[in-house]
Amino acid sequence: MYARATTHRASPEQVDEAIVHYQDGIPSFSEIAGNRGAFLLVDRSAGKAISVTLWESEEVMRRADELRQPPAQESRGESVDEYEVAVWAVS
Repeated sequence: MYARATTHRASPEQVDEAIVHYQDGIPSFSEIAGNRGAFLLVDRSAGKAISVTLWESEEVMRRADELRQPPAQESRGESVDEYEVAVWAVS
């Protein structure tokens, strides 16, 4: 499994708006074959969030990236990192 982590920055007052925006966007990538989920981490006081999408393979993750308009790294100064998921435990 692979993950894409995108760092977002905003003012602390904009965090709730960012959460709603993320929730509204979930259907657009959850419909892509090979998506294995998503989650959003927030630090309200710092106005920072990290969104993570999970993909069944690196190939699927790259294909999904081609569908993103505009690519995350070109919008709002975000940084985008990609990882292989080495351990995943859900209880």
